[in-house]
Amino acid sequence: MIERFKSVSRAYLVLTLLSLSVLSGCAISPLSETDPDRDLNWCPPLLNCVSTEAVTFLHSIDEFQLIKPIDEAWPDIVAAVAALPRTEIKHQYQGYLYAKSYSSVFQFIDYVEVLYVDEDQTLSVRSSSMLGLLDFFVNYFRTETLRDSLQANGVIGSSS
Repeated sequence: MIERFKSVSRAYLVLTLLSLSVLSGCAISPLSETDPDRDLNWCPPLLNCVSTEAVTFLHSIDEFQLIKPIDEAWPDIVAAVAALPRTEIKHQYQGYLYAKSYSSVFQFIDYVEVLYVDEDQTLSVRSSSMLGLLDFFVNYFRTETLRDSLQANGVIGSSS
């Protein structure tokens, strides 16, 4: 009887760990100023992430093309991200911003990143859920809200 209990307990533990790995999206940490890789994290193969750097149509959003110099635009970018509902900026330096957004009902965490790309005069933007298989387009709408705000303030041009 005790051996059966141990094997069932192990099976539940394995099942629980597998479930957590499937349900987890992508916990990310902010880029360091000295990080040589100046790309945002990739989107996992789940429907809970969007990015300007994504190559799949499920995750890809239009680029954010700056029409202001970054020195003028950066305060507006920080303010626009800070104004997103239930969003807190956790880490930022000139040209990079890392924030957390919280869902309205269950307070699930989503990550928002903005990275200035000097070569293209664009912003790389990524929004992703920490947990779950899909996000019901919450991250897409968040990035489009950010886009609308930046366009209204003359920071980025219209999408092509």
